[in-house]
Amino acid sequence: MRVFAISLKQKGLPLYLFKMKASDLLKLTVIEPRTSENKTALQRILDKKRLKEIAVYLLNEDAAIPNNIIVNFSHKVKFTPEKVNGVDCGFLEIPQEKCAYILDGQHRLMAFNYLDNADIEVPAVGFLNLDLKTAAHLFTVINTTQKPLSKSLLLDIRHYIGDTKHSEKVATDTALKLSESKTSPLYKKVKVSKAEKGVISLEQLVKLILPFVDIGGILERVKHPERVFENYLNAFFETFELPLNSASIQIALSPILERVIRRGKNEGLNLNSKEGFKEVFGYARDFKINPKSIKTRKEREGVVRQFLSYLPETTSQKLDEWLL
Repeated sequence: MRVFAISLKQKGLPLYLFKMKASDLLKLTVIEPRTSENKTALQRILDKKRLKEIAVYLLNEDAAIPNNIIVNFSHKVKFTPEKVNGVDCGFLEIPQEKCAYILDGQHRLMAFNYLDNADIEVPAVGFLNLDLKTAAHLFTVINTTQKPLSKSLLLDIRHYIGDTKHSEKVATDTALKLSESKTSPLYKKVKVSKAEKGVISLEQLVKLILPFVDIGGILERVKHPERVFENYLNAFFETFELPLNSASIQIALSPILERVIRRGKNEGLNLNSKEGFKEVFGYARDFKINPKSIKTRKEREGVVRQFLSYLPETTSQKLDEWLL
């Protein structure tokens, strides 16, 4: 097999950029998971669940695998250099046998085994006959310096391009509006990326909001749920005088919110304002929350249970669905 490639060097180490059909590259690749018996292997054991997830993704019409598959070719692969318009390039002479050891991208490539059509071209980078020490060094560098995007950043991007489903879209939209409203206690307090300052991540806040706006949630049919959340949160933090942090927000956005809304409706109170929610909290005026006693999940669960005991309305939600 003769494959066109662009050649370059990085700190004296030659490497070759090429493309190949996934079906052809699969025929060449060697997968050897590292075990206690096989110390010369570098790869982890293939995760079948992840393979199937990638395969399902590849069935989409707009699916793309733009990241390079990185391989270390055996000594049987040779490169014949040429120069075209000043570009260093040439051809990789590859035998029709197992001669490419994957350094990165094994799940992306092996997922094609689950497809009937694996003729999609994939980008690849090849090294020629690296010794074990050099290959191992590259493998460890690749797998320790790559950092995944934060889930909050991915969620924000998905929401921006309209890739979130109905209830998730409503919850994300609500969380972002709470972060953008100057009258919200969460104004500029929601972290979209890890580098941002804030008290709670977008992903975490969306998880807390979702049960209320999901199918069957108490705010499912509310047109502007962000207004309800803003009024409620302002009333909650003014009433209990808690510091604004992840733990206190988890307490606020727990079954306490549903209980307060139900009690307020039963009392015929106006919950379209902060004052309406504060009036409901007045029924539990003797209840106090110690900010030093809500650090752990168990402590937060205890506080929520104690608060619910002050109001007669029962909740249909399980605490495990709300407390992170």
